Amino acid sequence: KNKKILGMENYDIIGFGYPVHALNAPRIFFEFLALLPEGNQKKIFVFKSAGDPFMNGGSTALIRTALHKKGYIVTSERLFVMPANVLVRYRDSLIKQLYNTAIRRAKTMVTEILFDVPRLQKNTLFLTSITAVFSALEGFGGRFFGKHLYCADTCNSCGICVQSCPTNNIALQKGRITFDLKCTFCMRCIYRCPLNAISPRFLRFLVIKPWYNLQKIVSDQTVKDSCITDKTKGFFKHFNRYLSEE
Repeated sequence: KNKKILGMENYDIIGFGYPVHALNAPRIFFEFLALLPEGNQKKIFVFKSAGDPFMNGGSTALIRTALHKKGYIVTSERLFVMPANVLVRYRDSLIKQLYNTAIRRAKTMVTEILFDVPRLQKNTLFLTSITAVFSALEGFGGRFFGKHLYCADTCNSCGICVQSCPTNNIALQKGRITFDLKCTFCMRCIYRCPLNAISPRFLRFLVIKPWYNLQKIVSDQTVKDSCITDKTKGFFKHFNRYLSEE
């Protein structure tokens, strides 16, 4: 409907979204890109989510290169910062602020895409190099991390972790949950387990407890969304620039 109103009914708009994985897209996303049909020079937009605006979520150079080889032209890119899934549990007020900021940025992005306003991230050689190195390290660490996950005796073999694993790293065999070497470090299995039965044997400090109930936090009127301001000090000070951008 919006395309017709804007006189853009013949305009093809394709979008790709991915979570940041050590400043880069995870391995599974590149495998997805390899399966795409030829783009025939179609314009596309890319958005990414990360738990921190550090280095703008990393370089998008590798993503652009992969899409270019498939015949797609990236015209718009955006970073959406979401609550971190490792190490530090964000305060509810920051979670709500990130949520509302994401809505605002999404609206701006949609307007820019519809009116063909380009917005591309600057990928310096340094940023691209750092992205490649850290991504390789996390890819290796993810396989190690996933292989050494285990289920407690409270596991009832419901299979939710098997169904939600994006890389088929988890299997239910003879009534027991087993883990392989294809983990991509998303930790979806840990946080989605209704019995909290899945834990890492190593790097336990990475797991956040308690996990987020985003719906509850966003709908809670007592939670304010002004956690970070231009007067914020300490670690979260660098969030202010992202939160104040359109």
